[in-house]
Amino acid sequence: MNLKKFARIAESLRQYRRAELKDFEDDLGGKPVSTLYVDPLPNDAVLNSVLSSNTTFLLGRKGTGKSTVFAKAQSVFRERKDLLSTYLDVKSLCDMLNADEIPVHTTENIEVDPGIYRAHMIRKAFLGQVIAELLKEINSRCNTMSLWDTWKGKKKSFIDLGKSLNSLQSKVRDVTLHEQELPILQKITRRWKSQHKTESGSGSSIGSNFSASPASVSAGANASLNDFERSLDDSEIYNEYSDVVLRTFPFNEIISEIQDILAESNLKRLVVFFDDFSELNFIDQRLFVDVVLSPLNNSSNEAVKLKVAGYPGRVYYGKIDPTKVDTICLDFASIYEAADVQSMERAAIDYAQRLLRRRFEAFGENIEEYFDLSTPLDQHFRLLFETTFNVPRLMGTLLHICYLDKVSKNQTITLPSIRLAAQKHYESTISQYFDRLNRFALEPFENKLDRHNQHELLKHIINEAREIRRKINEKSIGGSYFDKLRNPPVSHFVVSPSLTGVFRSLESNFLLSKYKDTRDKNGKPVTVYALYYGLTESERLAWGYPSGSEYRNYFVQRCFDYTAAVHEFLSKNQTIRCGSCGSCFPLDQESSFTLFKWRCPECQDGVCSTVNLAEDYVIEMTKLRDEIMLDPVELEILGTLNTEQTLMRAGEISALIDETYQLVGRRTSKLKEMGLVEKECDATDGKMKSKITERAESTYFRPL
Repeated sequence: MNLKKFARIAESLRQYRRAELKDFEDDLGGKPVSTLYVDPLPNDAVLNSVLSSNTTFLLGRKGTGKSTVFAKAQSVFRERKDLLSTYLDVKSLCDMLNADEIPVHTTENIEVDPGIYRAHMIRKAFLGQVIAELLKEINSRCNTMSLWDTWKGKKKSFIDLGKSLNSLQSKVRDVTLHEQELPILQKITRRWKSQHKTESGSGSSIGSNFSASPASVSAGANASLNDFERSLDDSEIYNEYSDVVLRTFPFNEIISEIQDILAESNLKRLVVFFDDFSELNFIDQRLFVDVVLSPLNNSSNEAVKLKVAGYPGRVYYGKIDPTKVDTICLDFASIYEAADVQSMERAAIDYAQRLLRRRFEAFGENIEEYFDLSTPLDQHFRLLFETTFNVPRLMGTLLHICYLDKVSKNQTITLPSIRLAAQKHYESTISQYFDRLNRFALEPFENKLDRHNQHELLKHIINEAREIRRKINEKSIGGSYFDKLRNPPVSHFVVSPSLTGVFRSLESNFLLSKYKDTRDKNGKPVTVYALYYGLTESERLAWGYPSGSEYRNYFVQRCFDYTAAVHEFLSKNQTIRCGSCGSCFPLDQESSFTLFKWRCPECQDGVCSTVNLAEDYVIEMTKLRDEIMLDPVELEILGTLNTEQTLMRAGEISALIDETYQLVGRRTSKLKEMGLVEKECDATDGKMKSKITERAESTYFRPL
């Protein structure tokens, strides 16, 4: 056993992202991604789909390997001489935007609220940054590929091309207010003032309590970023706004330049990789698609093809026709979908095995040396699939915990040690998602309220699972079906497909996962979900389903149908509310509101939406201390430093939290000024590294 190499293997999986694994070049050679790449499907089916000439949306939860597929695809494209390809990390561009640098001008003479003006200019700056960065990447690739050698020069010289691209970059980066934007901004201002006046005058009504903040807004306050977003919830206003913003960018010139580049250099097309666009909030995502992606995809006459990475359930196509693009989802339930659960699991376990064997072989290690072979290795692969659902980053995390618990002591990994690793990861990291962010994250109140309700929903599901187990053991449900089972598994449940949106946040944080679409005993479609393995270990609930042919349909036993239980929870925690007059309506009228495009039947003017209700939580929120609140990314940085308990470079932290090293460097400097991080130069390599302080540990990571 080589302890250092095993630690590097686990670390390389934890960093399974766009960073291209450059930290491992010394271990693996010049192209780590090419050396380590394992396709989720046999014969590189996913990679070949991304390499096709179609626009492609690659979906998957965080850590499923989307960025690595893109990195591998881009390495293939860059070996070709007939294509131009570029890559943009959308989330990083958004994070790197400094809102304080956005120019602020007086707005009194144009009748636009200063807050709405600022929110608009920040969004334009982001969109301009994306377009400018794309033009910069195109210019850079043209030079890297030495296109001047094949440049025909019929329309312009290669030098003129560079000047033109630089000029367009300057134009889109210039954040100015166009006259054509004034009418819609004035309309949004009038709408906000009317809504604000209504909410302020409604006193302590339900419509006011849950609008934007637990505290009331002062009469002379300007609109916030959140107020601006709420105005754009109205589809009519949003469509008018996005159309106006689109017209302020020179897309005709941009697309014309791209077409000229391709024609003058005998290239087939431009392929643009857009990574992490689902990390944007929904309004920014819609604008990004409508102002950037749609024009590139729809108006380039097939000259531009897009490769877009996003999260399942958080993808907006806008004017891009989803029937004319390829959509691939890397999550287990989608990519391995089959007629029966057993076939799905076999395909998934095969990928887990291929992934791990390739990883060990690349580092020159024999995987059999690290696992307890008194149990067949296939069972270890199965358990690693069950505890991670084949999310490479999560697999690396569990192997890292096994390294600390077993391998570092020259002991082999056993099935119980993998289960314990899943439990430890849940208890130390995943379960902290609710508490730490709700107590310490500097974010809109609605985010905290939604997270609170998600936590309550999870507890409701766990309690339902415990109750089902109790009834099975008492033989009050299930008849003789469960007679042979001493500890019946209750980790999986089914709900009506109409409820899948309710679990989206819990899914994105791996607290539960979609398992399969199937039919219940009455032939009706249902969706099977599974609680995270580490959660069930922590709660002492058996995970999975019993072996034996009689249990092949274990999940669809009637007792595991939680549809009614989830509806019961929602009826107590959500309502439909008008954003203008504050009127509230029962949740069971949702279908009627959908039919009439969510117009308020009371005032006939406002737009209604589903909102969360939690009066006890609003009271609890008043006890929070503003002075210790941090941006969510700063909490992630502290969380990583607390978990690792070692000096870390900005690049090492960024690889574990999906942020740029530049952003991490800036934020650790800020945290240092707050006394939460210490930074020092490492004597061994001369690089600046960070570690968490005792003050930060006691404030954010110790129980109250």
